[in-house]
Amino acid sequence: MLRCLPLFLYLPASVAQAGDGKFAGVGLELRAEGHNIVVNHILPHTPAAAQKALRVGDRIIAVAQDKEPAVQVQNIAQTARSIRGPEGSTVRLTIIPTGEDDSHARVVSFVRGEINLPWGDGLLLATGTVAPDIEMAEIANEASERLSNYAGKIVVLEFWATWCGPCQTTMAKLQTYPGEYPDWKSKVVLIAASIDESAEIAAKHLKAKGWDQTHNIWVQLPAIRAYHIDAIPSMYAIGRQGKIVAVNPCDLAQVVNHELQQERAADAK
Repeated sequence: MLRCLPLFLYLPASVAQAGDGKFAGVGLELRAEGHNIVVNHILPHTPAAAQKALRVGDRIIAVAQDKEPAVQVQNIAQTARSIRGPEGSTVRLTIIPTGEDDSHARVVSFVRGEINLPWGDGLLLATGTVAPDIEMAEIANEASERLSNYAGKIVVLEFWATWCGPCQTTMAKLQTYPGEYPDWKSKVVLIAASIDESAEIAAKHLKAKGWDQTHNIWVQLPAIRAYHIDAIPSMYAIGRQGKIVAVNPCDLAQVVNHELQQERAADAK
C-alpha cells in the first residue's frame, strides 16, 4: 500500500553514497513548522557547524546548486533532497534568520562534505522482509523487551516523537482503533515507538494526551536504523509470520483486517 501523503517532519539533509554508510551534505536536520522549513539541529563536525552561518530556528526559503538559479522550497522532503549532493559540490541556501522577517533574507553557501548520518538511510524495508527484532523499553515501567515478544500477532509499529507535528495526528488516530475494532484485541498489538531524547519526555506527553490505547515504548538509534527511518511519522504493519506486510499504509484498518481474514481462512483449513 502507498502512503497517502508524505508527512515528513524531520529529515537529515544528507545523501547516501555507495553502501559505505557515509553521506555528503552540510550537516543539517530539518523540521516543518506549518509551511516553513526550519533548521532543527546542526550536526557537529560538519560543514554547517564549521562555518557557523546558520542557527537553529533559521528558515530556509530557497536552495540553489552551484551557480544555478535558486529554487523556492516546497516541502521538507524536497528541501532536504535539494541540499544533498556530491561531496565537494556547492549548495547555496537562502535563509531568514530566526526571529527576523522576510526583509532580512540572505544567502549562505556551503561546500558539501562527508557526513555520518545519525538516522537511517530512508530506504524503508520492503514488504515481505522479515521485521528486525529490535530492543524496546516500555515507557510505563521502563522494562526492556523485544519485538519478538509479540511473535504470532499482527504488529503495527509506528515511529513518532513528541515534537513531531504530523505525528500527533497519527498517534491520536491509533488510539481509536481498539474501540472501532474490538476483535483486534487479542490478535493485534499497536506499538507506538517514541524516538524522543528520553522515555520521560514521551511519558509526560502521553499522559497529557491520554494516549493509553497503544503499547507505548521508547527506542534508541539502533532500532531507528534497523527500520531505516529518516522521517516521521513512519509506520510498518507486520504479519503473524514476522514479515512486513505494509509500509506507511493509507488505510491501516484495511491492511489489518485483510491479515485477520487470511488468518481465519488458514485456520479454517
